[in-house]
Amino acid sequence: MIGASTDTEFVHLAWRNNHDDLRGLRFPMLADTSKSLAEELGILSADDKTAYRVTYIVDPQGIIRWVSVNDMSVGRNVDEVLRVLDALQTDELCPCNWEKGQETIKL
Repeated sequence: MIGASTDTEFVHLAWRNNHDDLRGLRFPMLADTSKSLAEELGILSADDKTAYRVTYIVDPQGIIRWVSVNDMSVGRNVDEVLRVLDALQTDELCPCNWEKGQETIKL
C-alpha cells in the first residue's frame, strides 16, 4: 500500500502527527509536489490542477482491479474500499452490497 498526494512530505508528517485516523499508518506516503504522477494518471482537475481523491486496488500482477474517484468535496469511504478488497480476494462473483462472510454467487 502506498499513499500519495500533491502535498509536501511536511504536510504528510503533520497529518500523521495530528490526525487520529492517520497517526498509526504503516505505509509510505509519496509527496507528488510536481504533480507529475497525478498528471500521468489523469486525475488533475482541468481548472486549477488539483488532484482528485482517487483510490486504486492493484493486484500482485500489477493489474488495476478497482478504481474509485471522488470529487474534491467528498471524502473516501474506507469501509467500501475494504469491502471491495475482500470481494476481489474471494475470486468469486459477489452480489450487490456483498459483505465479507456472506455467500457468493456460484455460476
